[in-house]
Amino acid sequence: MGRTKTTGRSALDIYLSALRDHLSIESKAIETALSELPVCEQYPGLCQRMEQDLAMSRSHAREITILLSRHGHPAPVPHETVSSILSTVSGLLHGGEEHDVLKNVLAASGYRAHQITSLQVLVVLARQLGFAQDAAALECLKDEETASAEALEGLMPEIVSQYMAAA
Repeated sequence: MGRTKTTGRSALDIYLSALRDHLSIESKAIETALSELPVCEQYPGLCQRMEQDLAMSRSHAREITILLSRHGHPAPVPHETVSSILSTVSGLLHGGEEHDVLKNVLAASGYRAHQITSLQVLVVLARQLGFAQDAAALECLKDEETASAEALEGLMPEIVSQYMAAA
């Protein structure tokens, strides 16, 4: 017999929690991009992609913040500046020797898939709650993430070639 999880949380609570979770995902993507950018300079295509993804993640974080505030729940105070400074300093202090570009690109691909799935869940929740405007905005974010994932996938042959040439 299957077990059903029952809680006192409403569908709206679940949706708002998922929005906050996705905001955390975007914040982590921003932090990661800021710490990795100084290390990827010898990979121009990857560096350009990361800069575009950083701008996209910042835009997505703003959009999620707007959605949260639309429902009367302000987003947590952003800590991007402090985190990005710490990450950048940490990356510079380590001199990049701990940064394996191939591992990081594979991790980024997996993380991107997580972001897309998170957005798919949010779209479904928004639709079920009757938040058509939210669903449309979230669908746009999902489409942008999907395009970014495809662009990164298209860069893989170039990244691997550059990686092997530098080895």
